[in-house]
Formats: sequence, C-alpha cells, structure tokens
Amino acid sequence: MEKQKYIVVNALIYEVILFLQEFSAFFKTNPWIKQILKNCFEDWCAYRAEREMIEVDKQVQELHKLWDEEEKDYIEPLYSELPPDDSIAQSLLGGEIRLTAPFYSPTEASKQDS
Repeated sequence: MEKQKYIVVNALIYEVILFLQEFSAFFKTNPWIKQILKNCFEDWCAYRAEREMIEVDKQVQELHKLWDEEEKDYIEPLYSELPPDDSIAQSLLGGEIRLTAPFYSPTEASKQDS
C-alpha cells in the first residue's frame, strides 16, 4: 500500500469543522477556526482526492465486469468456407472464406450506409 501524502488528523479536523459550521455561526466567523481550516485545507484535499479515486477504481472494476459479462457471447468470430466453383482461380486457391462476428448483420450495415 502506498504511503499517505497527507496528515490524517488534519483532514479529520477539517471534516469536523465543516460539520460543525452547519450548526453554529461561531465556527464560520471565528478567526482561529479560519486559520485552522486554512492550515488543514491541503491535507483535506489530498484525503478527499484519495477517497474519490478509490471509489472511481471500484466503479471501473464494476464496469469491466459488466462489459466482460455482456461481451462474452459476442467475442468468438464465425468462420466459414465455401467449396470452390468450377473457375480456374478457385480451383487453385480454394473457395470463398468468410470471417464474421455475431454482432454484425449485413442488413444493418446496408441501412447505416444509406
């Protein structure tokens, strides 16, 4: 685990003061409280950024699981090969080879092109 780049106590003090400001005007107007907030601000920002990034990482993992679940049926391409017709080129090279994916349909592609 990476070492913290902030002082946890300062971040906690900042959070507590923000909470108390909701209930008392003293914590909004007192010059000592304002100085404490000023001194703890950087640690609080680092703390909040770390918490948010942890939450974002969890959301990214959940999205990747969801996408993997949705795409597991569509990943495998479909391979097909037709027998050669009577032409010289196809007798030398073989028949037509096709590689398609389950999510592709020629009718949808032609609708998009129009």
